[in-house]
Amino acid sequence: MMPLTVAAYAFTASADVRDNHAAIIAGIEHAAKAKAKLVAFPECSLCGYPPATGAFTGTDCRLAELAEDIIAAAAKRDLVVVFGSTAPDGRGSFLNLAIAGGACPTQRLAKRALTAHDRAWFAPGPPTPLLVRVAGWQIALAICYEVRQARWWYEAAAAGADAAVIIAHQAGSDPDPGTKAQVLPALHAARAAELALPILLANTAAPDRWLESAAWDARGRLLGARAQGLLVAAWEHRSQLDPWYEQLRRDALQSWRG
Repeated sequence: MMPLTVAAYAFTASADVRDNHAAIIAGIEHAAKAKAKLVAFPECSLCGYPPATGAFTGTDCRLAELAEDIIAAAAKRDLVVVFGSTAPDGRGSFLNLAIAGGACPTQRLAKRALTAHDRAWFAPGPPTPLLVRVAGWQIALAICYEVRQARWWYEAAAAGADAAVIIAHQAGSDPDPGTKAQVLPALHAARAAELALPILLANTAAPDRWLESAAWDARGRLLGARAQGLLVAAWEHRSQLDPWYEQLRRDALQSWRG
């Protein structure tokens, strides 16, 4: 399995979908110049994260058109793009989505683990892992709060994920100031190390964010972090590392399955 170059583009999404669209297109251009094969943007990066913006754009008829334009722009540059948006759930509510497309078939993941803030705006999605294929890698997608649930990581690994991409709005009030900034990077590193699973986090660049966008390798080591703009990282597949890491993954999955 060949190494894979990935990117996260951190910006602060607003309730103005056209401004958000322009920022995403700019991020795609930057990622293409950096020779990345995948670029990820924060949670609700197209529609704006409602608890932060105070506005909900889910009924904006331009959203679907702008999303298709983003996917087409990524396809022209042979990139897989992952970004956040929203859409009706067919039952009178809306879903918080991760949309993947471009140099892969378009797929949509609905956030299933919702915070109290999320539940004021969104309905939970179905409990189904989503994997996208990028240059031979199987990459699991997650949205923010889902990573607090251990089951997501193990279900993704059991489904064959070689790596994980997380889009997030990890920002806002912290009941224990400073705790999330310390704990969340450690959580990502621990999960990467447990499952020999490289991770890319595309977080918001909002001033009240708890942590920067970042990437970890299959050993759990931090490859880089960036508060705003483009972060680029190169992943090695676990099969190219010492066999110890493949054994760690097998043992962790066997333990989880019982």
